[in-house]
Formats: sequence, C-alpha cells, structure tokens
Amino acid sequence: MANAGAPVQRFYDLDVLRAMTMFLGIVLHTGVFVLPEALPVWPIHDAAATGDPTYKLVIEALHAFRMPVFFLLSGFFCTLLWQRQDLRAMAVHRLRRIGIPFIAGCFTIIPLCVWLLAHAAGYKAPYDFPLWALPLIWLFGTLAHLWFLWHLLLMAGGLVLAARLGMQFRHPTAWWLVIPISMVISLVMVQPIYGGDVAGSLFSKESAVILYNACFFILGVFFYQRGISARPWWTVALLPAVVAFVAGFYLLEQYIATYEGVIPSGDAAATQLGAVPNAFMFRHPLTLASTLIETVCAWLMCFGLMGLFNWIASRESFTTRYLADASYWMYIAHLPLVIAGQMLVVGWPIHYHLKYLVVCLGVTLVLLVTYQFGVRYTFIGRALNGPRSRRPRASRPSAAQSLP
Repeated sequence: MANAGAPVQRFYDLDVLRAMTMFLGIVLHTGVFVLPEALPVWPIHDAAATGDPTYKLVIEALHAFRMPVFFLLSGFFCTLLWQRQDLRAMAVHRLRRIGIPFIAGCFTIIPLCVWLLAHAAGYKAPYDFPLWALPLIWLFGTLAHLWFLWHLLLMAGGLVLAARLGMQFRHPTAWWLVIPISMVISLVMVQPIYGGDVAGSLFSKESAVILYNACFFILGVFFYQRGISARPWWTVALLPAVVAFVAGFYLLEQYIATYEGVIPSGDAAATQLGAVPNAFMFRHPLTLASTLIETVCAWLMCFGLMGLFNWIASRESFTTRYLADASYWMYIAHLPLVIAGQMLVVGWPIHYHLKYLVVCLGVTLVLLVTYQFGVRYTFIGRALNGPRSRRPRASRPSAAQSLP
C-alpha cells in the first residue's frame, strides 16, 4: 500500500490517451453504414458509398490499435489501484466501475441497439427473433460494443488471482515475452479484419481474442510494476507503425479476395464479421504474413501513442480531465444514438461524407450535453467515475474592485 503521506502522481497523458480510445469508438461505429459493401449484421447502408474504400480504411486503421492501447492502459491503471490501495480495494473498485455499468448496459443499451437494428432490418434474418427475448439478448446473443467491459472484468479477476498466487510482475525481462506470445495467439484468430478479432457474446468461443487483448493488459501491469514511463521520443514508433499498417492492409485485402474466390459468395459475405474456416486460414501464406504484420503494427502504435501523448498532454488541464471523465459515458451510450442517427440520415439527399459528419458530430454533441446535465453530477456519474463536484462560480467584482 502506498504511503498515505506521499504525493500522488497523476498520469494525465495516459488518462487522455485512454479517453481518446473511447471517443474513437464513435468515429469507428459511425462509419459502418458508409462502408463499400453492406454488412449482413448492419442493415443500414448508404448505397451511394458502394465501392468507396474510404471508411473501410478508417475503420480498419482504428481497429488496428484502439483496443490494444485501451487494454494496455487498463492494465496499467488497474495495477496502480492495486499498489496505491490494496488488492481487495482494487477488486471492489473494478466491480463498481466496470461490473455495474456492464450489467446496467446489458439490460438497457444492448436491447435498445438490437431493437433498432431489427427495426432497420424489417425483423428479418439475422434479426428474426421474438421481441420478448430482447431483455435477455445479451445472455445468448450479442454484447454489442460492451464486450470490452466483460473482458476487463475477466482480466481484473485474473490479476487478482495471479497476485494471490504471489506474482508481482516485476521480472526485468519477462515482460517482453508478451509481444511474441501475442503474435502466436493472433495466428489462431479467424476474422478477416485488421487486428484482433471482435468478441460478440458472453460465452464466446473466441478465447483467442481474450488472450490476445490480455497480452496488452499484462504489459500494462508490468509497466507500472517496473516503473516504466512513456517518453516523448517513443513517438517515432508511429512512423514504422504506418508502414506496417499499409503493408498489413494490402496483404489482408489480397487474402480476402482469395478466400472470396474459394468460398461461395453467400458464405463469404456471411463471414465478413464471422469465422473463416481455420483449415483455409492456415493453408494460405498471406494469413501468416498479414497477421504478424498487424500485431507488430498494434505494438508500435501502443508505444508511439504513449510517447505522443506524453509529449503533448502530460500537464493537468480541466478541459482534458473533463473530456476524460465524459468519455466513459459517451462510449457506453453512443451506439443506440449512432444507429438512430444513421437511420435518420441515410435517405437524405446529401453526400454520404456529409451524412457521416452529421451523425458523428451530432451524436458527440448530444452525449456531451447529456453528460453535463444528466450524468456528471448524478448517481450515473458516480457509478462511472466517482463523485464530481461543481466548479465554484467566480464572484463578480464590486464597483470599487472594478475601478482602475
């Protein structure tokens, strides 16, 4: 336990970086309806965007690093709680800040998202289910965008268990092993998307996704225990990360074109966000090359972004702290608004780039307003971020004080 009299160090740069990964979730999910091809699981699609790879590139680029960075920082901050308080306090804190919002979201946000998508699909496959099942759809269906909270709970529980068994995560060199381990794990992931797979259910068979993300979480644990701090010069890692992304994206596109030529078109379309048969995955040399490059890109982005934010955001700022607080609510609540916004604008007679901006900026504005007036100083805000006090208003100067 930390010394009660010692000054508490704050990691403003890492807090802002973690918030950025949340905000980028809005950017990513907004772009789904303007992909070059409609997705079977997303019935909202602007036909005018067909064939334009712009938003596919944006989504794949964000997916390349967003979750790895988030899980690395989560491991760091989870260990910070463990060391500054104690293991039990850390476990209780994680249950309150992650478990309660997760359960609440399962009964509210997820059913609302699924209902909106079902309405957009005309209640046809894959949304041809009885409406009475909506409140429990998360048990046997999808966790939507809240799957990462479930993974965080599992990882925090794993950290508690490891600490109980005496692990301290302070070995001087063992922490580097998580990088090659993550590369091995990435080889058994089966979704044809850039970066790690997306886990969709509570009892997911995609255990490789959890293990892959856990590698980044564990490195965050080691970072705190070893006292490793980000340095501005780490920013240079962003340059090779861009090269790795371009190379990996090219190989991935070649691979997708190959399996679409082998698997019947209907099955290929159905697997865009699902599993491509493992046998085919391992037979194709492009899989090995693209997967390893994608994992290298994820690690380089982690180090590069930590360096960049240490350079530009290491000082305290009320604005950045406010946005960091707001980001958790904004990510949890954004998806129903994004779906509703897409349904609203998809038929508008304007360019699809403008439609994207209207939804993205409109949802962000609505979420900021609701956070300020309905969340920040309420029981919801306390559940997400702990209590927050209002800033005192500056007193107006008297007439005598106003005189020069």
